[in-house]
Amino acid sequence: MPTWIWRFLINSEGITGEEKSAIIKIYCKEGKDTFYQQAKKKKVLPFVANTLKRFDLDKEFWSAILEEYRERNTNIIEAVNEAYFALKKHGVKKMFVSENFGALLSASGDIGLFASGDVDNYADPCEKEKIYHAFEEIGYSRKERYSGKHQIAAEFFPPENQGRLPEGFYISVDFYPLARLKLPCFIEADKFVDWSAVSYYKDTDIVLPPPTALMYICLLHISLHSFSRAPDIRLYVDLLNMMHMQIDYVQIEKWCRRDHTCTRAATAADICNRLFRSQFPKSILDLSVRKEKVKKIVFNSDTDDLNYEPHGLTVLKIETACDDFSDLHGLISILHPNKEWLKETYGSCGVAAHVKHLLKVI
Repeated sequence: MPTWIWRFLINSEGITGEEKSAIIKIYCKEGKDTFYQQAKKKKVLPFVANTLKRFDLDKEFWSAILEEYRERNTNIIEAVNEAYFALKKHGVKKMFVSENFGALLSASGDIGLFASGDVDNYADPCEKEKIYHAFEEIGYSRKERYSGKHQIAAEFFPPENQGRLPEGFYISVDFYPLARLKLPCFIEADKFVDWSAVSYYKDTDIVLPPPTALMYICLLHISLHSFSRAPDIRLYVDLLNMMHMQIDYVQIEKWCRRDHTCTRAATAADICNRLFRSQFPKSILDLSVRKEKVKKIVFNSDTDDLNYEPHGLTVLKIETACDDFSDLHGLISILHPNKEWLKETYGSCGVAAHVKHLLKVI
């Protein structure tokens, strides 16, 4: 199937009659099974089911799939709510659901439209031990994630007898929500998250961040995936969900300029507008002229499609281009990160640590 079709299968809002007719024609030619297998492979099955159901194409079949995801995700909400109830009991005050699940819940979107096998959360590392005790209390096992010697996250797996949850499901707790595995985190959450402004999802204990802060996280999170690495196009759905909220774009501009993340945010917003005809304001798009350099690497402007799965030196090239100042400044910051991060990650900030870092990033 042509790659352009996925943009409309994932989000059919604003689709023209001609575009809808083209999709129906391809569907009739390729068949239900082909659409199912490819959507499953790209991990966008509920989105495709939702659109094809709306188009009255094998409506009963696709409606059943969407309902399966709603049931699956309702069980996930119950599990996450149980976790947050335990966290509250243990006095955890700085943790919230983030990224894709956070964006969907914040916007009160269709709960069927969540295809991930894990739920991402941000938490203050100062509360790590409380978080560990809370998950232990409800029977979850733990796997810690490190960048070198520096712990950046922990993954919590439910007891094996909880068959209501998807196989392999886990709750991820990121202590540095915008951490890069091979590079320093470029912004700490406490600099833009107002903890007094968090809210709760409906009548649960699930904590949601302030909408503007979550939009900022989602914009920058896309850049951590080099704008087009897995889950590629699905990353931009987070932005679509957050655009249903009241977002203070002036505040996002201020954060971007302060944190030197203008190119990252502008590129993500621009690509989202091109992919889904969203309406990010011109003030966000104009934050950086360097976004055009990044887009040439990650996006095909002729077809309005992502250049999927950059690897190796291409990822390094993208990171360099994301620097708000220049390619040279970006390259130097990558090859010579700050000493504090080197020491936390490699145990020292001497020559040996620099050599290990160079071998890791190149």
